Amino acid sequence: MQEKLLRYYSQHCSLFLENFNQALSGFDNEAVHDMRVAVKRLRAINLLLERLFPGKFAAVENEMKIRELFRISGRIRDTQVQQQLLSGYISQTGATFSGYQLYLKKVEQKSIKKFNKCLAETDAEEALRNMQKIASGLILASPDEAINLQIILFVSELMDSSRSMCQNQTHDENLHEIRRKLKQCHYLLSLFDKDDQNLLLLNLTVKKLDKVSELLGDWHDQVVAIEMLKKFINQAGEKDISGFHRYLRLMNNFSGKRHIQHRKIMNYFEEKLDF
Repeated sequence: MQEKLLRYYSQHCSLFLENFNQALSGFDNEAVHDMRVAVKRLRAINLLLERLFPGKFAAVENEMKIRELFRISGRIRDTQVQQQLLSGYISQTGATFSGYQLYLKKVEQKSIKKFNKCLAETDAEEALRNMQKIASGLILASPDEAINLQIILFVSELMDSSRSMCQNQTHDENLHEIRRKLKQCHYLLSLFDKDDQNLLLLNLTVKKLDKVSELLGDWHDQVVAIEMLKKFINQAGEKDISGFHRYLRLMNNFSGKRHIQHRKIMNYFEEKLDF
């Protein structure tokens, strides 16, 4: 497991740098997405290392620099996804939303400007190298048995926490955090060999997490769509938006899909994950 964890960490550092540099050349949708996934996977391992070495994970400063770029890139990603959703709705209905399309493009460009400003103040590649160096040292100091045990314990705690949050919510205010926790479960479980005889249910669990991640991703896109459309309407002013009824239909479309996805998620939680 130690050797596999080292390869995994190195692989996703490389994927981050590859997509990071590709994103800088034009902020391609897929490059931004893949860059963010690499950071999420590295973050899951960093959290695992913090469990193995409480209070001794010295890469925090370097990690924080990467996480700040990750946070800003999230806004870029959100606006890119919203432009794709809007284009799909326009293709289906034939309606026009030139004002909102322009607004989304401006928000994207503003986020890219913030990203570049942050980048000018941070040597992302150096921060990543330092983080990888420290993480690799901690991995090499961790016996296979200790790594395996902490992964199992960590995943169990994340699942229990998600289950508790799901049961205690009134609507879906906890789903963002549940989504983050379940992704971490998926990343950590993927470290095990799928044919490990000690984990006969591993493949089934990973497939369930794949499916629920997909459902939660679709739900998240609709939540962001509602939030961004509301901001546009508030800033533009209802009276100044030509054909305002079209925007109401668009809002209802997003709200309806959010409700459908929420229902699917809650059913899946109950039927497949015993939440």
